[in-house]
Amino acid sequence: MPVMFVCALVIFAGAVLALLYAPFAPRGRRRPVLAVVVGALVLGSAFTVGASANAVPVRNVGIVTSFNKPTGETTGSGLKWVAPWQKVGEWDASRQKYDHIGAENAVPVRTGTLANAGVELLIEWQVRPENAPQQFMDYKGDFEAFRGQRVGVQLDGAVNDAFASYNPLANIDAKTGNLNVDLRPYAEKVKASAQERLGSDIEILSVTIIRVNHDEKTEANIKVFQDKLAQGRNLDQDLVNAEKQKAVTEKNAKVDKVARCLEIAEKNGTNPGLCINPGIVTGGK
Repeated sequence: MPVMFVCALVIFAGAVLALLYAPFAPRGRRRPVLAVVVGALVLGSAFTVGASANAVPVRNVGIVTSFNKPTGETTGSGLKWVAPWQKVGEWDASRQKYDHIGAENAVPVRTGTLANAGVELLIEWQVRPENAPQQFMDYKGDFEAFRGQRVGVQLDGAVNDAFASYNPLANIDAKTGNLNVDLRPYAEKVKASAQERLGSDIEILSVTIIRVNHDEKTEANIKVFQDKLAQGRNLDQDLVNAEKQKAVTEKNAKVDKVARCLEIAEKNGTNPGLCINPGIVTGGK
């Protein structure tokens, strides 16, 4: 019950007692007593009006309670009037952030390779106004407790659900050696799992995964895999180079043979045209 309404009841009770006393008061004191009664009624009425007025911030849901129990009635934002014995509690219906951006703030997960990783992501969510009264009652009007105990824990679980099959080694590009993991499907998995876990309590508005930070063992395995790919590419290139070198060597050998033939032809005075065709130049002057 609002404190102002309790004060109003006390004042009204005093006014009633003063009114009952007035007929028995000495003649000279009746007028002051009646003045006290009138003043008490005015003051009590002011306190009653004050107890009935409630200001609800923008984007919040007003939860009408009577004797500390939700009535099921909700209000929007702004100045709201209720019965003086009722109160309007506040439940945050604005856009909320599950912010785990930054390596030190990443969500720890266990991947499909049984390794540890940290997922940096941002999830935006919002309570459904129609469920606000029940949430308000379940968590005794403590929105921060609802955010941490209900929403935060389930979002942690949803992230782990999504990355239970994550295997970075399976996503290394065999041609470039780069780790190319499309994180958008994992964001969709997080969103679906979170919505399933939280039901109709909240609405998942967006999920954005920034990066996945691997543990040292996984990073070492990725480096070994990349080194092997690089070694294979080097061997392939060595094979290509060897084939080219062989071709150059054969060409040089052929050129050297023709040059030797021409030298012999000039020395022996034979026709140099015979050097164009394979064979041995013989004869003398």
